[in-house]
Amino acid sequence: MSLTSAHWGTYHAHVKDGRLTGLSHFAEDSDPSEIGKGIVDVIDNESRIMGPMIRKSWLESGPGSRPERRGIDPFVRVSWDQANQIVAAELERVIASHGNEAIYAGSYGWASAGRFHHAPGQLHRFLNSVGGYTKSVNTYSFAAAEVIVPHVIGHFRDYIYNQTSWTSVRDHCQLFVAFGGVALKNGQIGQGGLGRHVQKELILEAHKNGVEFISVSPLRSDMIDDVDAAWLS
Repeated sequence: MSLTSAHWGTYHAHVKDGRLTGLSHFAEDSDPSEIGKGIVDVIDNESRIMGPMIRKSWLESGPGSRPERRGIDPFVRVSWDQANQIVAAELERVIASHGNEAIYAGSYGWASAGRFHHAPGQLHRFLNSVGGYTKSVNTYSFAAAEVIVPHVIGHFRDYIYNQTSWTSVRDHCQLFVAFGGVALKNGQIGQGGLGRHVQKELILEAHKNGVEFISVSPLRSDMIDDVDAAWLS
């Protein structure tokens, strides 16, 4: 079986006649997430957009037509060739009429866990090749913190990528105070994909080594019961 990696972990892919039929957990993952298995269900789901779609009024009458129909109009599927022609013509029109700053290159988003086929990255690379675009800054996860934290305690990214490891907590910590808890659900996902989910395993090992836990959170469930944490709500 082939291995595939997604935001929610690494899985063995079961394929029959060229189609994905199932995903099973990576053997080396001690606490695998079930979320990734949902990929199989969405492949042919009726909610999946299987090709380029254009708003009906726009397709019939062009840009600026019947803006009051936005949110009401149905979307019409078109061929990839037609979509490419329409997008190319619209880019030329907008740049000629309003400049490249009138092109918004999409909101921030994780898209694929892969780096080459990461959709926002490819979109930005393409639009840079035709003169540039207007982009968004910061994330919808913690935009306020990204702006404020550098002025309070230092560069924000340092506190994301240089955090104390769980192995260090396990081996050297005596008292662990968690503001907002340490919910396992938050550790199910990683932007560039995951091999092993180690959060639960290492928290339990830390508890076994004598580390005391305090959870400051409105939810008791934000810390696993097995570590007998003191809960301050």
